[in-house]
Amino acid sequence: MATITKKTTTNFSWADFDRSALRVGDEISEVLKNGEEVIFVVMDEGVIGLKNCLREEHRMNNDWTNKGGWQACEMRRYLNEEVFAVLPDELQAIIKPRTLGSGENTFEDKLWLFSEVEIFGEQDWTEKEPDRGTQFEYFKDHRNRIKLDADGDATWWWERSPYASDSAYFCYVNSNGNAGYYYASYSRGVCFGFYI
Repeated sequence: MATITKKTTTNFSWADFDRSALRVGDEISEVLKNGEEVIFVVMDEGVIGLKNCLREEHRMNNDWTNKGGWQACEMRRYLNEEVFAVLPDELQAIIKPRTLGSGENTFEDKLWLFSEVEIFGEQDWTEKEPDRGTQFEYFKDHRNRIKLDADGDATWWWERSPYASDSAYFCYVNSNGNAGYYYASYSRGVCFGFYI
């Protein structure tokens, strides 16, 4: 006997949802305060992120360096000030800060980009930052690493991982879902995550 599995669509409220009912791959359609329509997806237990990139690209830094890495970069400020401000109030209220960094250089972010390890898993070529995390379940499927831009085309998107200390590069995911790196001052897609 054959069986069929159907994807169902139901109403959703950030204010009173049951976190335990969410499963990896579940999608949540939302309209930001600036009118941009986005789709959030459950990436792992307690982790939600954008399915595709924001409408606008952004640079990691305004200059040609990653000096200071994620903690000092322009992208971090952009996400936690400008992007956080356009999230619905009900969503803002339930986002749990994430502690990043290590030792006396620890800090908290509400929104963050994914690290190389969170996307690709442990590899010999990944950075060895203490806050690199572990691979999220959603990204174990290579197809989920491919993100679309506002025109519906596969695009390159930034990671929070510096390519190397004091270099001019940050890591990114290319349009085929593979790893790469490029100048920090270049605009690329923005696909952020957060804890709930």
